[in-house]
Amino acid sequence: MTIVAFAAPAVLAVPPLHSDIAICESSNDCTVQTANRVDPSLAVPSGLQPCPDSGAASACSTSTSPASAPPGTAVTPVGQTACTSTGTEQVPPTPATCSNEVIQPDGPSKARASGPLVIPSVPGASLGVHGPDHVVLTADATTLRAGAQVLLSATASSSTSGTGMAIEIFDQTSRVVVAACVQGNRCSVAYSASAGVHDFTAFATRPTSQIPDAASAVSSNKVSVGWLNSSITASRTVLGQGQAVTLVATSTVDVYGTGRWLEIYDLTTNSRLTYCSRGTVCTTSMRASSGGVHEIVGYVNGQPEAVSSPVYVTWLNVSLSATSIGPATGGAVYLKAVSNADLTDTPWVVGIYDDKGRLVDHACKSGDTCRVHTWISGGTTPTYTAVIGALPSAAQGAQPAHGQGSTGTPGLVDIQARSVAVEPTHLLWGVDSCKAFTGDPSGQEVYPSVVSTLGVPDFWGRYLTNTVCPGISSAEVALAARNHMGILPIYNDYNCSNVSYYETGHRYAAEAVAAAQRIGIPNGRLLAIDIEPYGDACPGAGSVDSGFIEGWFDGVSRAGYVPAFYGNGTSGSEFAAAWCTAVTSLPNIATGSDLWSFEPSLLGGYAKSSAPNYAPYDTGCAGNIEAWQYELGSNGPDPDVDQDEALSTLPLWYPTNTP
Repeated sequence: MTIVAFAAPAVLAVPPLHSDIAICESSNDCTVQTANRVDPSLAVPSGLQPCPDSGAASACSTSTSPASAPPGTAVTPVGQTACTSTGTEQVPPTPATCSNEVIQPDGPSKARASGPLVIPSVPGASLGVHGPDHVVLTADATTLRAGAQVLLSATASSSTSGTGMAIEIFDQTSRVVVAACVQGNRCSVAYSASAGVHDFTAFATRPTSQIPDAASAVSSNKVSVGWLNSSITASRTVLGQGQAVTLVATSTVDVYGTGRWLEIYDLTTNSRLTYCSRGTVCTTSMRASSGGVHEIVGYVNGQPEAVSSPVYVTWLNVSLSATSIGPATGGAVYLKAVSNADLTDTPWVVGIYDDKGRLVDHACKSGDTCRVHTWISGGTTPTYTAVIGALPSAAQGAQPAHGQGSTGTPGLVDIQARSVAVEPTHLLWGVDSCKAFTGDPSGQEVYPSVVSTLGVPDFWGRYLTNTVCPGISSAEVALAARNHMGILPIYNDYNCSNVSYYETGHRYAAEAVAAAQRIGIPNGRLLAIDIEPYGDACPGAGSVDSGFIEGWFDGVSRAGYVPAFYGNGTSGSEFAAAWCTAVTSLPNIATGSDLWSFEPSLLGGYAKSSAPNYAPYDTGCAGNIEAWQYELGSNGPDPDVDQDEALSTLPLWYPTNTP
């Protein structure tokens, strides 16, 4: 068996769609059959037939070539000079070059030449010289990328100098003259076109700008040159999960017999969907069972290759987050649904429903984000679900509900996507301080002062070791246990300018883990490293890098704790840039650790009862921003504590045993 393999192009790593399976009989006589594994997400579109000798679920056809096409661009070949007119002939102006070439024995005229071609010194007509009786046209390429240049050369059996004739090359597809020479026996031009196959013919003719007829001119062979381009279209660009889209890839050159394939390629999954071995049009139907955006291109392999501009097809998806401000079973609930497409110009809206089927507040039509809020009283906390669908029509006897409706509120129809059910994450209020909240060496009892002026904290941020601030004491741990207050452990026992390199972050992690174990913090709780902003106090903080972040993450997580980072969450800040570099390279850092942002830092007389809505700045890349230090003590009513908010999913330490 002979197997012919076409080399895969370098830009796209194309996996095979077929595999050869050997079927062997007991006589050891083996035959090879091709297993055509059909991707269940693909199908031949209804009404079309499978393309022979091609990929699964593909249909192919050949579009009719137009009788004419826009003309290309003719230029003088590189390094040559355009041919000048003698002034006596009305030759069409072109950038062609002319030259005299020796006619070899196997040349166009089949005449032998014993030396250089001798050009008469007097006009050929006075010597009875006739024009060329044979013309051959050549091209240095038959297939090019769109816009690339081909060198066209027409060689005549004799020179046209002084004969009153010209060698002219016509683009017969566009019906324009691209080269005209009244001197020499060779006429050359560089020519480019945007797409499609162009047919060229050369003539020995009286100078003309119109394609001459056979009776008045000597014509050459026809040369066809294809300018390769690809495009792709999608029947829909936004659709529901499980629904099908028809994808149509086109090539400006028929790939049949060229050793090329016209492919439909999914750049999102880096896989070829299907291919056609013939025709200029390749079609398939694709569906996706889950939400997501797919970037799809048409692709013609080989050298040269052609890759279309992408089309983006979105299978709708929606996610939901819910945050409650208040006790565990009551308070205001803020809900945010985010779809993966802007729904403004689609038939659909986003609605958020509670577990009794009631629409919360209103459905959202514009953009990709829907924010609503509601209020829950004591008792069981409900769950919520976001849905993408269409509003019921008037003919269905229903109107969109506004406000929290009853269990009979009509739901959305034509459902496209649905989120998982979520229970609200509760927003915790707390503080952090340098001073011990009880038994501080200054003699001040900070905890009762905070309770009386700001409110009862749900958690308190304190330091693991003695630095400029005293480390957390056993008395503080006991007070936290008695009041069911969480502890946010912080490590800052280092030079705040020394925040570069993996080894540095890993060393700090080992020291923090040792301190946590001495204090009795169990595994599964967070340990936060204090990464201060660049400034006079920490001039080297601007050098924080991804290696430092990775070192802290590895050291803390491998010891069984949850890594956390206190830093400037503003997108583009030194910390955010280092963080984004780290999580781009190692996505598990984003999913396996938490962020505590100190921006934006607000001004005002805040307290627990007047705390702002949770709105920390985002780094601009993946990460769990679980806490926000929204006001420094120096800017608030109590200079001894900074005020914070945290989501209830933050793994705080809740001491349970008093010493």
